[in-house]
Amino acid sequence: MRTRTAAMLAACVVALLCARTGAQAPTITEVVSQVSQTVYTDYLNNQLYTRTGDNRGNGAEHDLARTNIFNSFVSYGLQTSLSPFVYNSTTYYNVIGILPGATLPNEYVIVGAHYDSVNNPGADDNASGVAGVMSAARAMSQYTWDRTLIFAAFDREEQGLKGSAAWANAHASWDIKGMVSLDMIAYNPAGATHNTALIYGRATSDPLKNALSSAVNTYGGIACTLMGQLDASDHAPFEWNGFQAALLIEGAVWSNPNYHKSTDSVDTPGYIDYTYATSMTKGTVGWMADVAGLNGRRGPDPVPEFGSLAGMTLGSGFTFVIALRRFRTGTRRGL
Repeated sequence: MRTRTAAMLAACVVALLCARTGAQAPTITEVVSQVSQTVYTDYLNNQLYTRTGDNRGNGAEHDLARTNIFNSFVSYGLQTSLSPFVYNSTTYYNVIGILPGATLPNEYVIVGAHYDSVNNPGADDNASGVAGVMSAARAMSQYTWDRTLIFAAFDREEQGLKGSAAWANAHASWDIKGMVSLDMIAYNPAGATHNTALIYGRATSDPLKNALSSAVNTYGGIACTLMGQLDASDHAPFEWNGFQAALLIEGAVWSNPNYHKSTDSVDTPGYIDYTYATSMTKGTVGWMADVAGLNGRRGPDPVPEFGSLAGMTLGSGFTFVIALRRFRTGTRRGL
């Protein structure tokens, strides 16, 4: 009877472990679910200096926001650096966070946004995109990927794409599989009845544009209209260097009443649609995940132990909890 009980218990453990293995395989949907509206809102409202009176152009808030972006990338375990470039005899810095790929580390997938403004709070233009990049980095850094992911916050976009051009030109020899610029993703005046977005890029970027449109619709519930060339955001320097790249932007961008004004602030009533911006971010993460190739989880499996099995023992005195821990250690760690 003792032997039969032990055998039955062992069979139960095997069944549980097999079920656990299947249930814990990460999916793109799981990754996208890590994008949190609460976290996005905190980035936009509290870390990027988007209140009335703030100035991320030439004001003190510019460098403060840059520091917060840098620290957030570091906190996600990214290889983070300030990438310098010179404009008008002054050195400025792009913030670059890199998550190396597991099997194709020399192939790159990039999402970027500019953190400077036109001497205003720049809540929509373009802290909204930066908060999206930060949210994407937070979500995707929890997993390992085949290709290397790059999260970029570019400077001096408003002076003519200076930061992104400097970085793209310096890395023109890299094997970049695609780049998406998030620029103005939070103004949605009609709310849920107006969940549309625009995607701009050259005809040579059509494969990326189509894939991004599908991801934004699938994972964000937003219908996209594909547009043509628009060299007015940070995707353009990547296209100039021969890479596929695209701009994802709010559907009502050309009627935004606060564009380049002091009222481009999170304090402007009814202006920022956090749900919409989070959905735009989810769609972008879905696109990145598809191109990058989901490889596994980083670190130990976060799911708790089977506490109900902790006290069960076989006839030999071998405990199930030890078996479970060995199983987890041997098979559930990311690279």
